[in-house]
Amino acid sequence: MRKKYRAIVFPVLLGSLLTACSSGNGTGQAGANEGGVTPTPPAKPGEPVELIFYSTSGEAEESFNGKFGDTIRAKFPDYKISYLRQEPGSMIPEVIMTGRRVDIVYNVFDYVLDPLLNSGIAYDMTDLAKQHGVDLTRFEPSVLDGIRRAGDGKLYMLPTSLQVPMVYYNKNLFNKFGVPFPKDGMSWEEMKATSQKLTRKDGDVQYLGFVGSQQYALKMTPFSDPYLDEKTGKSTFQRETWKKLIETIFIDTDANNGMKDYVIAKKALPNRLGFTNTQDVAMLHFHSEFPAAVPKDLEKIDWDMVALPTFPELKGVGGQATAVAMSITSMAKNKDAAMEVIKFLTSPEAQTANSKKGMMSVLKDESIQKAFGSESPFKDKNWKGAYYNKLAPISYKSTYELQVERVYTGAVLDAIRGEKDLNTVLRETAEKADKVVDELKAANKK
Repeated sequence: MRKKYRAIVFPVLLGSLLTACSSGNGTGQAGANEGGVTPTPPAKPGEPVELIFYSTSGEAEESFNGKFGDTIRAKFPDYKISYLRQEPGSMIPEVIMTGRRVDIVYNVFDYVLDPLLNSGIAYDMTDLAKQHGVDLTRFEPSVLDGIRRAGDGKLYMLPTSLQVPMVYYNKNLFNKFGVPFPKDGMSWEEMKATSQKLTRKDGDVQYLGFVGSQQYALKMTPFSDPYLDEKTGKSTFQRETWKKLIETIFIDTDANNGMKDYVIAKKALPNRLGFTNTQDVAMLHFHSEFPAAVPKDLEKIDWDMVALPTFPELKGVGGQATAVAMSITSMAKNKDAAMEVIKFLTSPEAQTANSKKGMMSVLKDESIQKAFGSESPFKDKNWKGAYYNKLAPISYKSTYELQVERVYTGAVLDAIRGEKDLNTVLRETAEKADKVVDELKAANKK
């Protein structure tokens, strides 16, 4: 069983997440670490049901409503759906300390683990899902396997949408420099050649051919390397596959030191605004929910998308999927009502509606997959590219995922700067990651 540690830092990321407290909530239901589950009595007729959702991403309430809130209220008009987000004064530890309740936590699943497990609010939903007739065989198996593996076999959450890595490209820049558009099925060698043609100085503007995302490259690696070895708990960052990934995505795609000079000057990689706003990024490595997340930004450019390139030894494998997932907390007042809402969000009805909007379904249903993006404002785009590649197995996710990821993403910048050879960067980064984990474990024992 995982232990809590006290030094908790919560990231602000795209997506959303969750919250809560102790299992002594008067529901009669077992907590996260207890054996059986006694069903919570359903609300009595006329008794109000309120479900409080919590997002650690800090996304606006308008965004929550557009993704989930309005749909849930339409389906459950008698339920009061409330929303709380991470912000100063409402961080998870503060929420717990002040006795406030959170019923459902959501975000990309490996970022749900941290607050659930390390704040003591995790709840094993296995028996509850069974009691409510949730057919787990309908879900994408790699995602459920990843969730269970991360939870020591327990079902601490259910996925509501998938995300896979994609490449978005600005058609205007390709036309400007006379470079053919990228296509589904490219190799990384082909991507390297295309990126290098587009990484150039034109007047006072430095254009960058391809910008990789540290976060998505690392967490969605097609080699399925975990950040920490599942058996030893030690860093895996000296593996040759990490070296190959960083060289291929972040170093080889550069030309004339365009990216290197940018990183040295800015001390960071360009973000998505370099693609949509300043428009000096020709191709952006991002996740498949990008168009649904920020449609207003993407309206600014003429763009399209293609599947992520592949490595020769992993032919046809683009990367791992991740999933936005929802977790019922141990402090949830009405777990049955919470499960009914999550059951609805994972139903063919809701999954089809979201697929049409541009959110990949968690269900193994080809008819739902074929509807992907069909009612998006960008319905003419290459939505099928999201399903072009095979998925890599989801790697093991540890309790210390977020803390280790911060160490690894910093190493990508060190590698691009080139002040040390890559083997040295990987070794020093692995040592730093191990030290961070050791410190967290030591704090745990106090």
